[in-house]
Amino acid sequence: MDTRLLRTFVTLAHAGSFTAAARSLHLAQSTVTVQIRTLERELGTVLFDRLPAGTVPTRAGRALVEQAEAVLDAVAGLRAAAA
Repeated sequence: MDTRLLRTFVTLAHAGSFTAAARSLHLAQSTVTVQIRTLERELGTVLFDRLPAGTVPTRAGRALVEQAEAVLDAVAGLRAAAA
């Protein structure tokens, strides 16, 4: 699994909108959209409800946020240990 997708997922979950997530990640909004769709396809579930006022994680999305954060923390730990 691509950690870039997980980082985008976690950022979107906290930001609440594709625009805010894109701004935070210094990406185009379309890139965030593609990454989230890719992750949803890979996991076989919808992770966000897309609403006019922004995005809200689905039940599956909420369940995965902590695990995704743990994976990203573990990757950061591996990089720190290698340095």
